[in-house]
Amino acid sequence: MEKYYVHYKCSIRKAMEKIDKNLTSAAIVVNDEKQVLGMITDGDIRRALLDGRGLESTIEDVFFRNIKHLDYDAGKRKAKEIMLKYKIRQLPVIDEEKKLKKLYFLDDIIAYDKKEEWVVIQAGGFGSRLRPLTDNMPKPLLKIGEKPVLEHIIDGFIYFGFRKFIITLNYKGEMIREYFGDGEKYGIRIEYITEETPLGTAGSLSLCEDIIDSEDIIMVNGDILTGLDYEEFLNFHKKGDNDITVGAREYKVQIPYGVIETEGLIINKIEEKPKFNFFINSGIYALKKNIIAVIQNGEKIDMTEVIERADNVNNKRMVYPIKEYWTDIGRMEDFEKANIEAYKLV
Repeated sequence: MEKYYVHYKCSIRKAMEKIDKNLTSAAIVVNDEKQVLGMITDGDIRRALLDGRGLESTIEDVFFRNIKHLDYDAGKRKAKEIMLKYKIRQLPVIDEEKKLKKLYFLDDIIAYDKKEEWVVIQAGGFGSRLRPLTDNMPKPLLKIGEKPVLEHIIDGFIYFGFRKFIITLNYKGEMIREYFGDGEKYGIRIEYITEETPLGTAGSLSLCEDIIDSEDIIMVNGDILTGLDYEEFLNFHKKGDNDITVGAREYKVQIPYGVIETEGLIINKIEEKPKFNFFINSGIYALKKNIIAVIQNGEKIDMTEVIERADNVNNKRMVYPIKEYWTDIGRMEDFEKANIEAYKLV
């Protein structure tokens, strides 16, 4: 652990040397007893130098004291959850004596289970049913809790190791591009495809073909929120050698009246307030890249039609039941409900 330590009275120059050697962009600041006082990053040093501090100045009033940390080693999953939530790249584990026991790095944790598959997020909708909220902002940037819908979606994928994203844009797409950039601040890669005219829920896939270099793809609508385990979803798709896997949510409907089953005008059966269960399309799909071939370049087409075309060429189509939290925010009442339920998200 010594290579990550700097003393709180050391010079800025010495802190820079330590950070340069440990290759983590940060160092843990300790006192004489090796108790953790805080952390100093290369960003803290840059700001100090811009403020006119010299290289021989101490870091005593430069480093950040109120750092996020774990009081015990809760494991990589918990560490990853905290780092993604607070957008931090290092997370120390500090014992009861305030001494460093372990240091987690986001790059290592993501690399542990990173995926090569591309994720395509459809974010070009107009959000007409959410007006006036979408008059000046695209639906994917509307906030649920403390962050935009699209950021919730991306964070959910990052949690399971996905690193490569394509976001398809149309309505106010530049606002989305400006918010997320190239993905560097999230430790991921983001590419953008702009639809000159609306292409439905699947047409933009034809514009992504040259970017995608993975055999399988996950595609998701940009207005859904879910706690889905995307790794399990992808494993189900790949192990079954499916051509298309549709994430499906069970939906229950109760008829509020007695239903009469007839033959002509003869009553066969009366059922009081019957309940029916259906699978509804969640807007989450896994598909083999070769499915894109059923879409003509620049064609306006919905995913439902793509699935039908895939059946005509004898592809294997399967349903994956989603048991985790899922909601669509396309309507105002759903958007308001999602804000109440934001704590359920990964």
